[in-house]
Amino acid sequence: MDQQQINQRCVELFNSPRVQTKMWNPRMFWEVGRHLNVTSGQLTDPKVDVAELEVMLSAAAYEPSQCADEVNQREGGRADFIRRAVQSGQRPFLRRAD
Repeated sequence: MDQQQINQRCVELFNSPRVQTKMWNPRMFWEVGRHLNVTSGQLTDPKVDVAELEVMLSAAAYEPSQCADEVNQREGGRADFIRRAVQSGQRPFLRRAD
């Protein structure tokens, strides 16, 4: 998947009911400027690595990740670490977007 497709999946996961219970603000993960009430269409400029974000949001939504293998190939065990952190109630630090 390319970066735009991964970002679109992240937006869909972010809007899922299970992720919404985490009460994470979109500005934690995307550049939203001065907007207070952000719509899904405005979540186009990620601040963090979208593959890592997809792993984190997938874990929070209890869905299989489509980017975990890619993240683990870049750095062994990174996706597993992110999933474990989310499952234990933490929000792991994600790498900055390139």
